[in-house]
Amino acid sequence: MKQGLVLAGLLMALPMAQAGARECASDLGHGWPPAVGNYGQAVETLFDGKAQPALSLVSLPKSGVETGVALLPGTQDQEWTLRYSRADKRVYTWNSGARQGGVELRVDQVPDQYQVSIPAPLAQRLLHSWQAALAAQVPGDRKAPVLDGDVLSFTVDGQRYSGTRPECGAGRLMMKQVALLIEASDTKEKKLDRRWKDLDESLDELQQLLGGKAG
Repeated sequence: MKQGLVLAGLLMALPMAQAGARECASDLGHGWPPAVGNYGQAVETLFDGKAQPALSLVSLPKSGVETGVALLPGTQDQEWTLRYSRADKRVYTWNSGARQGGVELRVDQVPDQYQVSIPAPLAQRLLHSWQAALAAQVPGDRKAPVLDGDVLSFTVDGQRYSGTRPECGAGRLMMKQVALLIEASDTKEKKLDRRWKDLDESLDELQQLLGGKAG
């Protein structure tokens, strides 16, 4: 019940957040960018297998290895799992050895992964906050743009949003939260409380921004 009230409050703040979003442009759109879907799905399968994260972000850089962050739900009110993944070698590569050359998706590898348990209420709050933030930033009819560079792709409760890295507004706070999640994934248990407090405070800031109470 409490979670529903939190989500309802965030969604009620969307008109104000949408007005602010006009001052902070974002190119995020629904779905995968054209010609990126097969690549992105290969990376997600490498990182998560058949698991279906409630929330995830994959980074598909123009060069270098791919990375991802995922939140995997626990059973009932049990703790969730936070996982950070990094490809051992770049998944997307050009194979010049073939007769005509071509793209190769190198999924026959074991990625580097770090994971910890995250309290269920905090994970659910992050999920609901990102739902509201992305709904405010991305019009319902806008598709992911054509991109020839770095691609970020968010999946939140089954909905996909892709584009370039947000640099302002709610998107900037979300990227700060991604950095906190990555840091927490490789943090000793005795220091995790500090990481969760930092994340909770960042979510407070995001909620204030969605409510029009912060710039």
